[in-house]
Amino acid sequence: MSRSCSDYSWYYALGATAVVVTCTAWYIKKNVRMSDGLEATLTTLNNTINNTISDTLPVFGLQEEKSQIAEGEEIQIVGRSYILPDDKAMFERDCESFLWFSYRRNFRAIGGTQYTSDRGWGCMLRCIQMLYSHTLIRHNFSRDWRWTKDATYNAILRDFLDDPNGLYSIQQIAKSGCSSGKDVGTWFGPNTACQSIRTLKEFHKELDLTIQVVMDNFMCIEDLKFFCKEHGPDSWTPLLLMIPLRLGLNECNNIYIDGIKCCFEIEQSVGAVGGRPNSAFYFIGFQNDKLLYLDPHVTQDSVSPDSIDLNDIPDETYHTKKVDLLPWDQLDPSIAVAFYCKTEESFDDLCMQLAEKVTSGSGALFEMTEKRPGYMTPPSRTPIERLPENYSAEYDEVNTEDAASDSDGFEIISNS
Repeated sequence: MSRSCSDYSWYYALGATAVVVTCTAWYIKKNVRMSDGLEATLTTLNNTINNTISDTLPVFGLQEEKSQIAEGEEIQIVGRSYILPDDKAMFERDCESFLWFSYRRNFRAIGGTQYTSDRGWGCMLRCIQMLYSHTLIRHNFSRDWRWTKDATYNAILRDFLDDPNGLYSIQQIAKSGCSSGKDVGTWFGPNTACQSIRTLKEFHKELDLTIQVVMDNFMCIEDLKFFCKEHGPDSWTPLLLMIPLRLGLNECNNIYIDGIKCCFEIEQSVGAVGGRPNSAFYFIGFQNDKLLYLDPHVTQDSVSPDSIDLNDIPDETYHTKKVDLLPWDQLDPSIAVAFYCKTEESFDDLCMQLAEKVTSGSGALFEMTEKRPGYMTPPSRTPIERLPENYSAEYDEVNTEDAASDSDGFEIISNS
C-alpha cells in the first residue's frame, strides 16, 4: 500500500531536529570551551539521534513492502537447495538453526562510554556475530546440524552474550574496532567487521581455527596455506576465509550477480555480510536475483550473564524463522563473502570451484593465484598482544565526500 508524504511527517520533523542538533554540536565544539564530561554527553546525544534516524528512516525510492519468497522456485542457503512449499519444514528448520543476533538494550555500558544499547549503530557488529557463530557451529558440528541444545552449542552461544568478558560480545567487537579507528557508536564496514573478528580470535588460543582476510581483491593460495600449515607441512588448521569486495562505486554492477550467487552455492560458504546504505544484513542465500538475509534491526532486551544459568542459556530470542529478501539493485557494493574449510581437501575443492565459477571471466569477483608473485612480501605470523585499553577515542567530523568513496564505508554512503 502506498503512502503519502504526510504519512512521513514525523520522520521529516525528526530529521530537521537532527540537522539542528548536529549543527549546534559542531558550533559549540568549535567555539565553546567545555568540560570533557559535557563534550562527551553532547557527542553521545548527537550520534544517538543521527544513528536512530538512519536506522528507522524509510529508504525513499525503494519499495516499502519487503519481497516475499516465491513458491515453486529454487532457494539456495549456503550450499543447500529448497523449493517451497514442498521443502517448507526443512527450509524453516535450516533458517532457525542459524544463531540470530539483533540489537539489544540494557546491557552493561561499553567501557568508557554511555552506550547500553547498540540500536542505530551496531547492525554490522551483529551481522559479523551471526556469520562467525555459524562458522563455529560448522567447526564443532557440521553444515547439517540443526538447533539442539547441548553443552557445545551452549558454550558457543555464551561467547557471544552481551558480556564485557565474552570472547565475541558486542563490547569486545566494539573495542576491537577502536584499533581500526572506529569509535564506539559508529558504523562498521564489512572489512572492519572481518578484521575485528580476526583480531579477537587471536585471544581464543584454545580454538583450533585460523581466520584470514583477503585484501585488495587478491587471493594467494600459497599464502593461505602458509597460515594453515603452521604446525608442519602435513598439518592443517581449519580456515575461515573472509573476502571483502567492492562490486561498484555507488551501486552494484550487474556483471557480478552470478558470481555472488555462486558463492552461496558452494558447500564451504558460511554466508556474507553487507547490506544496503545505512543497514547491514547477514546474507545466507538467494532466490533468483534477490539475496536472502537475517535482519539484526530488531531491538530486544539483553540477556544478562549475571542473571542466568550459563550452563543452560535461555536461547529462544537467538533464533528466528523470519528471513527476508533484498533485490540486487538495492544491495550496497561493499560486501564480504566468507568460506569455512575444515580440511586441506576442502580448501583445495573451494579453490577449484572459485576458479571455475567466481574468479574467471568478465564478472570475476577477485583475482586468485596459486603462487605468490615475486614483487609481494612473504607473509609472516605476527601475534596480537592486546586490545586498546581506552574505548573513548575522539569523534572526528565525517567528510561525506571522502566517506562516499571509502571502500569500507558502505553504511555511510548517501542515498542517491
